Amino acid sequence: MSYKVAVTSDDGEYVNQHFGKASRFLIFEIDDGEYTYLGAVKNNPTCGSNSKNKSADAVALISDVSILITRNVGMKPSQILIENNIKPYISSAPIETALDEVIAIQKEKDAK
Repeated sequence: MSYKVAVTSDDGEYVNQHFGKASRFLIFEIDDGEYTYLGAVKNNPTCGSNSKNKSADAVALISDVSILITRNVGMKPSQILIENNIKPYISSAPIETALDEVIAIQKEKDAK
């Protein structure tokens, strides 16, 4: 089963950005336990924004992913993610480690 994951990172190595401060989302496709980097999606950080739908706008940018790996996410943005069938996963690990953790969790769920 193939699915996409978005990651918040400003250095491409670690999950080190809060959802609301992310200037981009790194997109990965996971297929049969292996991941491939697809590219980055530019985002306008929502923290401090005057836009009424700021979190919804950011979620719309990653609407085709199943999981968001982020350093942190607020309650309201988390609700919007879940309403859009995107599961938030909190991590501060290296991206590769976080992806491996998500893959293991998904494999465990699929085995049940």
